[in-house]
Amino acid sequence: ILMHHKKTILFLILSTTFAATHYFAVLAYLYWYYWWFDIFMHFWGGALIGLGVYTFCTFSRIHLRPSLGLVLFTLAIVTSSWEVFEWSAGLWDQESYLVDTVQDVIVGFSGGLLTHIVLSKRTIRS
Repeated sequence: ILMHHKKTILFLILSTTFAATHYFAVLAYLYWYYWWFDIFMHFWGGALIGLGVYTFCTFSRIHLRPSLGLVLFTLAIVTSSWEVFEWSAGLWDQESYLVDTVQDVIVGFSGGLLTHIVLSKRTIRS
């Protein structure tokens, strides 16, 4: 049971750090100054989604297994919602929109799947 609490605390700390980093990055124009920063944040976001699925599934009233299907479904919903938000907020460039969106989705899914692989192996061994 202690491991469940550690996972929840880790998720909350990493999520808060992610939100603060994103806020600072917008204010400091890091997304525009550094071409790789958007890639880094999408990978981190995907990893948080994967960790979030595992964290959510540890709650006693939730009767779900953190399966690959659940992780993929959650990644699809959150990633597509974020890309719709970016589009509706005008945070896109007409010339690079399609390539940027595909890259964002691939990188986000990569972070989430890597997290799922690591956590599923740890859960099996534990």
